[in-house]
Amino acid sequence: MRKYKLLLVLLVSLSTISCDGWLDVKPQDEIDEKDLFATGDGYRHLLNGIYYGLSNSSLYGRELTWGIVDALGQCFDFSNTHSTNAGWLDKYGATGYEWENYQLKPAIETMWENSYKMVANCNNLIQNIANEDPEKFYYKEREKSEIWGEALALRAAIQLDMVRLFSASPAMSAERNNAYTPYISEYPSYVSKRLTADSCLSLIIQDLEVAQALLWKADSSSSFNVSTRFENNSLEENLFVSYKRGYRLNYYAATAILARACLYAQKPEKAYMYAKKIIDYQDKTNFFRFYDRTSYGDKKFYYDILWGLESLDLIEYINAINDLTNPDSYYHYYIMVANVKDNYFQNDMTSSGSNDRRYKHWMTDCGDGESFRFSKYEKYNDESYTQAKVSNYLVPMVRMSEVYYIAAEAIYKSNLEEAKEYLRRVKSGRGLRNSDASMQDLEVADEEGFMSVLINDARREWLGEGQTFFMYKRLGKGIPAANSSDGLIPIDAAHAIVPIPATETNLN
Repeated sequence: MRKYKLLLVLLVSLSTISCDGWLDVKPQDEIDEKDLFATGDGYRHLLNGIYYGLSNSSLYGRELTWGIVDALGQCFDFSNTHSTNAGWLDKYGATGYEWENYQLKPAIETMWENSYKMVANCNNLIQNIANEDPEKFYYKEREKSEIWGEALALRAAIQLDMVRLFSASPAMSAERNNAYTPYISEYPSYVSKRLTADSCLSLIIQDLEVAQALLWKADSSSSFNVSTRFENNSLEENLFVSYKRGYRLNYYAATAILARACLYAQKPEKAYMYAKKIIDYQDKTNFFRFYDRTSYGDKKFYYDILWGLESLDLIEYINAINDLTNPDSYYHYYIMVANVKDNYFQNDMTSSGSNDRRYKHWMTDCGDGESFRFSKYEKYNDESYTQAKVSNYLVPMVRMSEVYYIAAEAIYKSNLEEAKEYLRRVKSGRGLRNSDASMQDLEVADEEGFMSVLINDARREWLGEGQTFFMYKRLGKGIPAANSSDGLIPIDAAHAIVPIPATETNLN
């Protein structure tokens, strides 16, 4: 009997487990596959283990968000970090696209391997659950559909990021028809046939559409207000299917990632259709509204997050690079936001600061008004507030703001005023006033000017969330360098296609 090292938590009975604890999964033991899938709980164990694995520092706990991917997007200046703790991210590593760097190369290899391990676990789950008897699950067909749909959506979402990193984008015409990455949909998979980005994206979209239909069976009857999504601490019996859905790839998040994939695949009409579904739902329910609860510790503005990962070690990951413990500030090490004035807030930033809450809460002035420490992931110490407890360990994966960006970009050439309204919602939701410079720029913008305002706002919004690099790569636009004297980083094979690790053999 094969055994697989699974990331599991041993769940107790649904009537006694607390909502605070159900996602606190830890590696436990080896388990025989026949035993794992003998009960509905086994499927839950494996699914929870996948989420736990995704929160690791090699994946979305760091490298696929505020680590390697944001370094590629020129978001940060790492010159004030310690080389031992962040050397793979600085100008001699990811920021400089130095693929052979002795620290960056193994970090990319680990990121690749762990991503496909999570895909393999998804595939194992999908293949077993497809023909499973719904009676095995506590909530019958609803629970089966939920687990199955999440696994399909996770498989697609992970591999979408692998495509966006390791393949040419559809905007890169010279490389577009080259085969780079596989799309793994079987378990086990010993042959890794590489496909073009277009082929992979078609399979990703197909998986997400199937997942969306499955997840609707589970989520159409659930409330998605912020309390139910992230905060509810009751001992409700239907914990697994109805509560804390913001921590899992739910229907609305899967729909948003589907819109993301369609836009990347240069299918703006489909991207708009899926984004509009969520916008209409938001207009009806106001569940994903922009809301300022920073005074209670919500530094990440999680009220408008559709899906976020809980990373219990997130504070440890950030403290390893942002080290402010020495009493002598001369010995402080920290990530700096690169060119805050020019690359981010521009004329919205005056001598007195900015009305933009992203400026106020996601970075800290080092004292000269020009250098800013990246502080979005730093711990809010008073965890007596529910908002602080949620925010401190949350990694944003999909936001309502991105849904507005997608709809705006997809529609702006045919309906500029509608596109402006979507972007206006994001900017005002982040505290900007009609008198602020970028709001005025938005009002008078033509098509070209509109995209400039949108790109600039997305840079602010995605700081530390791993989407900036992908945006420039999708658009085929040069990335403003972290060091302003370096100009624009071109979207070409040398800078925008991460080399696949040479050690890649099979993807299990």
